[in-house]
Amino acid sequence: MKIAVVLGNRLSDDATPTRVLTERIGLTVDFYKRHSPDFVILSGGMANPKAGVSEAEAMKKMLDGLIPEDKLITESESLTTRQNALYSVPIALKLNAAEITVISSPEHIDRRYLNPIRLFRKTLKKHGARHIPVYAYKKCGE
Repeated sequence: MKIAVVLGNRLSDDATPTRVLTERIGLTVDFYKRHSPDFVILSGGMANPKAGVSEAEAMKKMLDGLIPEDKLITESESLTTRQNALYSVPIALKLNAAEITVISSPEHIDRRYLNPIRLFRKTLKKHGARHIPVYAYKKCGE
């Protein structure tokens, strides 16, 4: 199974998405159209309690009508990039992932400190699944 994991971004106090989150949703739609993953995990908890909704639920609402609802899985507990990997990898493994693509903005994917791709690979290794490749999707058309 091809699994995509979209990393959330803190919502505004009124629960509106940031520019960064809007960009990540655009990347998600582009990736879905180009690569047809079997499932898309939306990863992000309630980093801003004033918003009253998790990042994952906000992303799901933003994707309404753009990606079939039965392809979307919400992971609403993570508050950090490390937790995105910690909580999303077991979901992907239960779905029999053969590959995982992490979708995020370039500045997030390319950072040296707490690099999402390394965190996902490390978490897979801890689960005995080092054979599953992890890819990055950070620009439309990749």
